[in-house]
Amino acid sequence: MQIADALRLAIRHFNAGQASDGIAICTAILDAQPGNPVANALMGRDRLAQGDAAAARAHVDRALASAPDYPAALELDARLKDEREDAPLETTRRAYRRALAANPASSTAWFHHGNLSQARDDDPDAALTDYRRARAVAPGDPAIAMNQATAALKLGDPGAALALCEHTLDAHPAHIRALALKTTALFDLGETAAADRLTGYGSLTRVMTLAVPEGYPDLDAFNRDFTEAIRTHPNRRDEFDPNKRAIRGGAIVTDLIKHDHPAVRAFHAALDATIAAYALDLPADASHPHIAARPASYALDVWGNILVEDGHQTGHIHNLGWLSGVYYAAMPDAVSEADPDHQGWIEFNRPGYGIPDQGSATLHLACPQPGMIALFPSYVWHRTVPFTGAGERISVAFDLHPR
Repeated sequence: MQIADALRLAIRHFNAGQASDGIAICTAILDAQPGNPVANALMGRDRLAQGDAAAARAHVDRALASAPDYPAALELDARLKDEREDAPLETTRRAYRRALAANPASSTAWFHHGNLSQARDDDPDAALTDYRRARAVAPGDPAIAMNQATAALKLGDPGAALALCEHTLDAHPAHIRALALKTTALFDLGETAAADRLTGYGSLTRVMTLAVPEGYPDLDAFNRDFTEAIRTHPNRRDEFDPNKRAIRGGAIVTDLIKHDHPAVRAFHAALDATIAAYALDLPADASHPHIAARPASYALDVWGNILVEDGHQTGHIHNLGWLSGVYYAAMPDAVSEADPDHQGWIEFNRPGYGIPDQGSATLHLACPQPGMIALFPSYVWHRTVPFTGAGERISVAFDLHPR
């Protein structure tokens, strides 16, 4: 595995709460490249979270020796230097300003300084200035362009956002975030047909019923077994970082299919068959970015969501996938097709991540029922409407990642 791929995998493990797996990968990377700034920063962050400031300092120093303006290492350096609870944000700002004073051509420092303005201060106008400076140095960096496009949408400038998305898609035709922001920009510009073509509700975004998994007489019997496997899964976590997950309330189950349980194995096989059927039934339109990016082989990332009263999923996309989806195993009584408030339903196309809803998107809602599965391109915005009342809303989400 290439080091860049290994780092991406390590980050996914850390974000999923699987620190031991992330540490193992970073340790192997540092055996080969002791000064690797990304691996050192990841290890430093983990050591600091564990209360081992000395080990964190050693990793931060190695990272900064290799990359003096690496933002993640600068943030950790600032936290280690200033332990006052009321000052970490301003300390981080000072660290970026010192880096910019030393190297005004640092696109990464301008980029992350802009992120502070946009994410922490809710000031996209100030962030735009920093993003423009960052792109002047690194015009081909898609991360900078996408954060600038997000700021433009927040400021009501979908034309600027669309131009940034098109620039990114010229180089990266299947870029998930660019396609998501392009969809929103098109809706806000009144180009509804073009936006609807991207989301493809009914053809690319589909709602269907899962075939009865092998070994079960019907879906009711399967779901009884499957929900118990989800509730008692060894990877269940009732506490998690909301900055890294769209779920609000309830519990998550990471790496759901990595569990030797008959219902989990049966679901995995049924899901593979459903994905294969989806791919075979795609429209013959090679000009469509989702269809053109269909992978020859893939890996699956599968996790469970257990929601209780007031629990929901905020509007989001799945940046690492090609195809994403959700299977519904159990629903509370509040989730009903007759409910005019659509409690617990899944909704498509309303933007998230702080982008204002201008009321221009074509919204689609579906009422989940046990046995239902929804499939959609990973760039399609989706959210869960909150629900009230007793009971659990148990679903299994997944991403198909091109190998």
